[in-house]
Formats: sequence, C-alpha cells, structure tokens
Amino acid sequence: RASSRQGDDKVHWLMEGRDGAEIHPDLSPVEGEPVVWRQQLRPNEELIAALKAKNTTKVVLAGVKTAQGILATCEALADESFLVYIVRECVGDSDEARGAVVLDHVLNQYADVLAVDAFREQISQEIMMDMYIAYKTAPRAG
Repeated sequence: RASSRQGDDKVHWLMEGRDGAEIHPDLSPVEGEPVVWRQQLRPNEELIAALKAKNTTKVVLAGVKTAQGILATCEALADESFLVYIVRECVGDSDEARGAVVLDHVLNQYADVLAVDAFREQISQEIMMDMYIAYKTAPRAG
C-alpha cells in the first residue's frame, strides 16, 4: 500500500473514514446491500463472495481511476465469469486521455463499455429477456 510507505495523511484517496470517501446520499446502499472497501488495487475475495452470495451475474462498475481501479476490478470480475458493464459517464481518470484509451481499447475486451443511453436500452432488453426465460423455465403445477 502506498499509504503504508508514505503515511495515511499523505495518501488517503478514498480511504474509509476519510473526507471525500463518503457515499453520496443518492447512491446509498439499500438494506442488505454490501459495501466493500479495499486496501489494494485488485478487489479482494470479499467483493466476489458478496456478489456470488446474491447469485449476481451482471455487474455495473462506476468510479474513479479508470486505468487502475476500474480496470483491475473489471479484470477480476471477468475472471470470475461475471458480465461486466461500464457506463462511460460513470467513470473517470485523472488523465482524461489515458482514461479514454483504456475505455476504448482495453476495457472493451472484458466488458460492455457503453454511453448511458445505450446502457439503459441494453440493460432493459436484457432484463426483459431474463424475465421471459425465468417465466418459460419455471415449474408449472399440474
């Protein structure tokens, strides 16, 4: 960890309990929804376990440091066979050009990278298809 080498007072980006790391009220987790903090670049098993415990198959990533944290998380989720979506307007990087290159040429190998309107359309179609499949494959009485 960079903070262990330089000290938490100098390196405290998005560290739990630090200013700037609060979850915006509009994005507050619903009851029973896990919040996972990590101390390294790649997500730990806590995130993967929480998603698997809820039988999650699709994950939408949002956050900062597209070329680092988002990329590492996307790779880890893809390795575990999750379907990953990245909404362009929901990620950012301190270097705009680097972030754009990662979105356009790297992340699209592991995830669907979409603008918000395209994401809304795609996910609504996928939800409808998932509901149709669930209906068609549900056991019937008699």
